[in-house]
Amino acid sequence: MALTKHTKGSYTEVTFTIAEHEAPSTAPILLLGDFNDWQTNDSSCQMDKDGGAYVKRLKLKNGKRYEYRYLSEDKGWFNDHAADAYVPSPYDGIDNGVVDLTAVTEKKKVVKKAVKKPVKKTAKKPVKKTVKKAKKDDLKKIEGIGPKIASILTDKGIGTFKKLSGASVSKLEGILKEAGPRYSMHKPGSWPKQAKLADQGKWDELKKLQDKLDGGK
Repeated sequence: MALTKHTKGSYTEVTFTIAEHEAPSTAPILLLGDFNDWQTNDSSCQMDKDGGAYVKRLKLKNGKRYEYRYLSEDKGWFNDHAADAYVPSPYDGIDNGVVDLTAVTEKKKVVKKAVKKPVKKTAKKPVKKTVKKAKKDDLKKIEGIGPKIASILTDKGIGTFKKLSGASVSKLEGILKEAGPRYSMHKPGSWPKQAKLADQGKWDELKKLQDKLDGGK
């Protein structure tokens, strides 16, 4: 799953993408949320098939947060792993994904004046040492983990499927609690099990497990 944004003036074009192997079935999928008043009878809510994925592009006004979820016509509701955040819905035990555009402002062109720089004598460039970057996995493939939580876990040294699979649930709960109330509400009970399957490359088994979950629970 992916959530990409391209700001144009006071609006942002948000592209919602679900790969076919991430969909719960081959049935049509609706994108419902605050932006369309959650109306299931609106034909414009249906996501388009584009190659090997379901895709929907929306033009949303900046400065707001939009709650949303996906609805498979035969499998029911499911969440976006790539949402900016998650908030409790009016229904107990269910979270909605969030597109957060509150910090997005209109982009303005900045014209820089040319500044003449004094001519300097050419000096030998120092040899740069090659620094290997630490390995990281895409933790957003774990149901219940969005971009923000993935960043929080990585900062705490849990940036790979292997490390996540070896982390205790209590440790994960402690990290989420420390990050604040908007994250402490998440339930990481299935994350280590999902991560173990991802680390072993057992994607089919992971998909079957995630079909039984709702937001990682």
